[in-house]
Amino acid sequence: MKEEITRGSPAATASGADNAFSDGEAVGPYAFVKQGRLVVRHRPEGPYPLVIPCPGIRLIVNGEERTQLTPVCMKDVVRVETVNERREGEWSVTVSPDGLQAILRIRPAMVVYRELADLPPAQKLQLAVVEREERLPVLAWDELLQELSRLGINHGVNWEACLRSVTSCAEEEVVIAQGVPAIPGKDGRLELLFSSKPKVPVPKEETETLDFREQYVFTSVEAGEILAVKHPPTPGRPGTSVKGDVIVPVSPRDFSLSAGEGAVLTGDGERVVAARAGRPVASRRRNLVKVSVLPQLVHNGNVDLASGNIVFKGDIQITGNVEEGMKVEADGNVNVAGLVSGARVQATGSILIRGNIFSSVIAAGGTSAFLQGILPEIHALANGLQKMVMAIRQLLSHPAFKQGDLKRGIGPLVKLLLEGKFRHLPAVVNTFKSQVKIMPPELAGESLDEFIREVERVVVHTPLAAHDLREVETLAKRAVEWKQAFTCLPSSESDVVASSILNSTIIATGDVRVVGSGCYNSRIQAGKEVTISGLFRGGEIQAGGDVHLGKVGSKVGTPTRVVAGPAAVVTVGYVFENASIAVGGRIYRFDRDEKGIRLWLDKEGNLRSRGNPT
Repeated sequence: MKEEITRGSPAATASGADNAFSDGEAVGPYAFVKQGRLVVRHRPEGPYPLVIPCPGIRLIVNGEERTQLTPVCMKDVVRVETVNERREGEWSVTVSPDGLQAILRIRPAMVVYRELADLPPAQKLQLAVVEREERLPVLAWDELLQELSRLGINHGVNWEACLRSVTSCAEEEVVIAQGVPAIPGKDGRLELLFSSKPKVPVPKEETETLDFREQYVFTSVEAGEILAVKHPPTPGRPGTSVKGDVIVPVSPRDFSLSAGEGAVLTGDGERVVAARAGRPVASRRRNLVKVSVLPQLVHNGNVDLASGNIVFKGDIQITGNVEEGMKVEADGNVNVAGLVSGARVQATGSILIRGNIFSSVIAAGGTSAFLQGILPEIHALANGLQKMVMAIRQLLSHPAFKQGDLKRGIGPLVKLLLEGKFRHLPAVVNTFKSQVKIMPPELAGESLDEFIREVERVVVHTPLAAHDLREVETLAKRAVEWKQAFTCLPSSESDVVASSILNSTIIATGDVRVVGSGCYNSRIQAGKEVTISGLFRGGEIQAGGDVHLGKVGSKVGTPTRVVAGPAAVVTVGYVFENASIAVGGRIYRFDRDEKGIRLWLDKEGNLRSRGNPT
């Protein structure tokens, strides 16, 4: 709220000899302000100076208020009145939503005093004022007490802050009462007395002999062991609002503990005890935690036509062999005492095969193991097709390119690109196709087979038959869609341990260890390390971690390739000529036999090697 107070200044008249120019004076008309008085000077015949009013004053000429630029002569009766202003203050007390604070907000009253500013002579004089502000308290002590009483504020009042606020002339917010917050309780929690990991590696010294039977200790329990303990929630402590009300703390969260198969719950509901030997697991669904002991399926004898395929939601132990054409699938770990020949063994956990592996597919880590291997290829295929589309567009838009050569389609252009910049794509397609063949049926399907046939037609078999750009654009789009479909969440690290491997594919999200004579004409793909104590001859190793090999390659030059990640170290006891080892995309090809090889990338990304020629 504003209130105007007008105060007049002495009138400035244009009459009198002091305001007239002397004869012959060449100075033009002007006006000025001195000591709050407006002075006008001009020749009798004119012209006249101009005066412009400003906010905060009233310019009255001959009894009429002027608000715009106004000519003023010596005969006019001019009065300038300054307008003082009073702005009313206000105050309020509010309680915070949580009831823990009472806040006093103050905006003091204000009086603005104005005086006409002195101004030098000017033909067009813009008037100005000098302002001075004075702030006044707006709150009385009795008024504040009445407001506190009206709002019911009676707890934690800071009377010193209240007293300071009554006399304050500042615009501010002051906490004048503070309650006591409630202290929340502690949620109930579950203590698992077993490792949540399905396996725990056994620490070994570097000099110790590798024994695949003792590489890992799989998590297991005996009957009678306590598996889990429930710790009940702890209640909180109530608080008090500024109105004296009790603030009840949020109730701590609790959960129910239950026992699944192979386990029992104690009478007080706070412990789960194993009822049998097996692998303990815990699962949570909303406020229910269930602890179970998964049984281990023990199959005595061979897995063959007499037994049928074995698919089990737990661990599998096979005392015999897995024979040709058979399949073993487990949601847990697989332990095969004999050999695996012409078969497929797949597990979500780790796989231990004490015998040899012949012409088989072994995958540890579930579907994630297959996706781990196929994702780099579908990435390369999708990126290659997208870049080819961009290259075709650029060539078609280039003025030097003859569009008349493509009347029958863009096939010649596609073939030209595949023979040049994109000559790697046919190999990517073939590798992708070979990996799809070993995927589980639930991951592949007719639509993926149809996509592969179309990619082969355009990229591998008949690129000259490509009709228009839309064919390549569609393939690139579908490749991106398959890449997205194959992208999965990170999986656990599951290992494969075997004696020796021949003509097989081994896939693991964790480590691959071959502890017998070696690996021949096989493909190994590991998310972590690969260790082959014997010979690796023919085929390829792809490892995300370090690679440790006894011997690599052969005297007759059998194609042998090792590929490791950029942070990996590859160590080999002996390497034959024509073998190749890649670390982080940098390839080292051996043109002679060498021993004691160690390859790695330095900080600048350069491939470093250490070895001795034979």
